Amino acid sequence: MRVRRLLGLALATLAFAGMSVTGSFAAEAAAPQVSWADCKYGGGQQVKHSSGYWYCQGGTYDGQRISGSSGY
Repeated sequence: MRVRRLLGLALATLAFAGMSVTGSFAAEAAAPQVSWADCKYGGGQQVKHSSGYWYCQGGTYDGQRISGSSGY
């Protein structure tokens, strides 16, 4: 009986650790994006990057990619 409890505790610990790691990677992977209007009204200017995507330069959303812009 003690072995089952320890095994269950170990599996639960690994499951929770896996969920927190997965959650942190998901949070890092999703880059924040703003709309064209948010960039403009936040005091920024829309600038096309060499990668082909549009970014907000200056203002509140400086350096964030503009949603709806696509690369080459």
